[in-house]
Amino acid sequence: MNDNYDDPKNFKDLSTTQKKILLNWIDENLEKIKSFNTKHTSYGLKHLFEKSTNGFYIDNGTFKGAMLEANYKIQNTNEKNWVFNISNKSACFKNSK
Repeated sequence: MNDNYDDPKNFKDLSTTQKKILLNWIDENLEKIKSFNTKHTSYGLKHLFEKSTNGFYIDNGTFKGAMLEANYKIQNTNEKNWVFNISNKSACFKNSK
């Protein structure tokens, strides 16, 4: 990984297995909606992934790259912590309470 912990290109540095685990978690735990949800950012979501059953440490950029790979929309790519089009009803929020 490069020294920029917020670079979405870091996703490509994961192993094939790690990419599958992360993308599978996104698929199973996040639900797309049309609008942006400012209550949750890439930084908070990466921590939810890390605490999950098969989770492992990733930096903020790696999570951003995974969300791009999963075709989520980003509100503002100039922000350090990205906001996505995810529902508050997503499974990861139900499980984290």
